[in-house]
Amino acid sequence: MPRETQAARMAAPAATQGGFASAPPSGGDQKTTVKTRFGVIEFDLNQALTFPKGIPGFVGYQSFGLAMIPSETQSSFMLLQALEPDDLSFIVLPYDPTAGLIDEKDIVAAQQTLGVAAQDCAIMLIATFRRMGGSFETSVNMRAPIFIDTASRMAWQYILANDRYEVRHTL
Repeated sequence: MPRETQAARMAAPAATQGGFASAPPSGGDQKTTVKTRFGVIEFDLNQALTFPKGIPGFVGYQSFGLAMIPSETQSSFMLLQALEPDDLSFIVLPYDPTAGLIDEKDIVAAQQTLGVAAQDCAIMLIATFRRMGGSFETSVNMRAPIFIDTASRMAWQYILANDRYEVRHTL
């Protein structure tokens, strides 16, 4: 299954119920409701992503939910929402490996370092929106993508060794 499809599938329930699931929950029905910048979203704690090393620059945030952003138009952007504490979120974009923006050898090296099997790997890019006059400029962090092990629900923001990738890659 393509990596971007895995990532979108993990968050599909958020578009309707606000949850985050790709597999049947284990250990009972544990949910949390978070007031986000996009409204109230319910997350299944059994399906949370764990960042064992946190996200660089954000100490104390290790548990995150992934949700489709409620929108009247079709959008690939998703919400990566901290669950405890719940005052931090990022807009992320599933990476399409067929785009070739990140060399496959760099992806494979990251997967090997993190111990993530290629078939269980989804990659997300943190997005930034900046007002430029009367419009917005959208960029993504290509230098430090988020690697998600969809089997273990572990995730890492991994800084790629190749410095050709921009922190602000304009879309």
